[in-house]
Amino acid sequence: MNSIFYSVIAILLLTGGVLLLMREYNKNTPLSEIDDRPPQYHPLSKEEGEDHFSVLMNAITPVWYWRVNHEYIDFLHATIKRMNMAELNSTPGLFEAQRRCSDLNSAVYKYYDNIKKRCVNGEKVSQSDLDVLNLRQCFREFSMEAYPALVVLVWPEYQRPWVNPEDV
Repeated sequence: MNSIFYSVIAILLLTGGVLLLMREYNKNTPLSEIDDRPPQYHPLSKEEGEDHFSVLMNAITPVWYWRVNHEYIDFLHATIKRMNMAELNSTPGLFEAQRRCSDLNSAVYKYYDNIKKRCVNGEKVSQSDLDVLNLRQCFREFSMEAYPALVVLVWPEYQRPWVNPEDV
């Protein structure tokens, strides 16, 4: 009976000690001790920024994107730029599809240049940055939707079969 009594006393003392330590640990610091300054930011050097930009672009650019981009430019020179206004207007939706591809292609280069400028200026751009997310969206939308839709309008017989990007 004594051992049970002493065991209960020991458990209560240990619990009290733990609670006392937790209370001390969780006390709020006075406002005078709080440091309102943002954490120190050490900008990257130009070389480190260029390296960071390269690593970032390699991480976010789909493996197929630049091939699709070059294919798009070749397609433009072989078809759209050789058409006269009557041919362009005779295909419904061709002008809008070409405008969408052109806008997405321009957006890719705009985001690319903006991210590069930020990296070279010493900023460490993360993959969750808004410009990076927009760039990824432009990559996908251009290569998976807009460009294939343009090809179908000009050359329906050359419509690309659907390919799962994860299989590439």
